Amino acid sequence: RPDSPPLKIKSRVTTDWDINDTIVPRISDTEFDEFCEWADGHCRLVYPVIIDDARRHSSGWAMRNTNNHNVNILKKSCLGVLLCSARCRLPNGDRIHLRPAICDKARRKQQGKPCPNRACNGRLEILPCRGHCGYPVTHFWRHTEYAIFFQAKGVHDHPRPEAKGCSETRRSLGVGRRIRGLASLLAQEAALNSK
Repeated sequence: RPDSPPLKIKSRVTTDWDINDTIVPRISDTEFDEFCEWADGHCRLVYPVIIDDARRHSSGWAMRNTNNHNVNILKKSCLGVLLCSARCRLPNGDRIHLRPAICDKARRKQQGKPCPNRACNGRLEILPCRGHCGYPVTHFWRHTEYAIFFQAKGVHDHPRPEAKGCSETRRSLGVGRRIRGLASLLAQEAALNSK
């Protein structure tokens, strides 16, 4: 569970809508929301089509595409976070919160690997997201010609994973190897994310 409750995300859009509505409202330019990388809790946001992160359906959470019967709506489900089985702490006091792989096979390979903290003998284990009535938190995305509609359902019941850029850097250095200084790299990334 995260240390602090999620911030209440308030949309600028005053018109009531749902992602499954047959017709979504037309939004004025002054009502568009700022992009939110860490959307948590039940929320609805509307972004202009020019925001790249919205067009790419970006999220700080580890989300994967999930089957959805409506072809106009993209559904994504949270994969949770990888934690150290020993619940070790980094030199700065933070814990290991690694990003799970999107691919099922790669995610299975991550589990049971040694903790990247060189001072720890723990193993990585997945903490699944169960923040939407016992199921993973879901994000829904819908594009129109003038806006991108986003709706989240559920509250994440686990810590935030490392930033996507940090996990990509670690992979480029070599998956599975214990890299000297990785704990300090993770600590630096954690410090940046907490700002």
